[in-house]
Amino acid sequence: MSALFKKQPAAAKSAGTPPKFFHAGMAATVISFLLTVTSCHKGDPHQACVQCDCLGNTYKQTNLVADTNGYNAGRIDRRLRNAWGIAVGSTGAFRISAAGNGASVVYDKNGATLRPPVFIPSPLGKNPGSPTGVVFNNTTSFKGARFIFATEEGAIVSWTSGDTAVIQANRAAFNAVYKGIALASDSGKQYIYATNFHNGTIDVFDSAYHYINTKPFRDPTVPAGFAPFNIRNIEGVLFVTYAKQGPGKKEDQAGPGYGYVNIYRPNGTLVRRFASGGTLNSPWGITQGCSGTWPFNDGVILIGNFGDGHINAYSAGGTYLGQLQKGNGPVIIDGLWALESNLPSAPNQLFFTAGPDDEKHGLFGYLRKN
Repeated sequence: MSALFKKQPAAAKSAGTPPKFFHAGMAATVISFLLTVTSCHKGDPHQACVQCDCLGNTYKQTNLVADTNGYNAGRIDRRLRNAWGIAVGSTGAFRISAAGNGASVVYDKNGATLRPPVFIPSPLGKNPGSPTGVVFNNTTSFKGARFIFATEEGAIVSWTSGDTAVIQANRAAFNAVYKGIALASDSGKQYIYATNFHNGTIDVFDSAYHYINTKPFRDPTVPAGFAPFNIRNIEGVLFVTYAKQGPGKKEDQAGPGYGYVNIYRPNGTLVRRFASGGTLNSPWGITQGCSGTWPFNDGVILIGNFGDGHINAYSAGGTYLGQLQKGNGPVIIDGLWALESNLPSAPNQLFFTAGPDDEKHGLFGYLRKN
């Protein structure tokens, strides 16, 4: 693993201390990395870094599963409508939120179905919920749940076994609309963090799924009208993307430059701004590293745009490197949601989910360097 993301002692992580790549002690490593970056884009931070490992050559897109014909996918699964969050558990299976079908589907790395879908309930009635983000729980906390989902109906839902998940926290009465979810440890305790897009907050729950309001997650420099869109734990700190709220504050309003990315400690304090505007456009997907380039480029953070389907690459310090390329232009995946890279079972593939055609359909696939 790159020195930029070298694993930290457990005590430092539980206390919410940011990784060492945020400290001056890593200056030499960062400078070395940025010299490489500078040689790539020759002084223009907005030119694609086509000579860098992460952005070298172009990427080929392979669609593994779609919910309908027309996407040149290897398999059709009608249940995969608006494929959203991805979580990969200890078995290597991909658990994907199918928000348009109120279910979680489970595939292997080739897109083969591994088990029947899991029904995701809604706190609002008999209709299924709309699962968005999902995380794998590798701790003994959260009542033994293996996977935990956030839903647009304002619920936190867990799954341990069987064909139906269980609502553990219900914030529908408070108009919560959850778009993303992460787990993290703070002072030795485990917490759930959910991006509440409607209310513009990050809602936090303890290991018993009780809502707590002691972690601020505030940045007054984020303009009014932008709200937390997704969240991911990377090396013990929380990367949070922000998108512009549309009318009603339940959906995003896409547009060039409409996006921010912050880094927070699990205790809710702001570490710093990671990215602002530029090529961001309703950013949601977050992953560490570029597949096929380990170990050097696990010092790269990829941020995927839901708004235009592009994938932005940044150094660990937040320097913009460029966008992943396909042919003579940037990668474009309509309705791009999750990104997942550097999996032991598929080290050369960058997996993605998408809800193309205005979230009417679903897609699961991967990118691989040509």
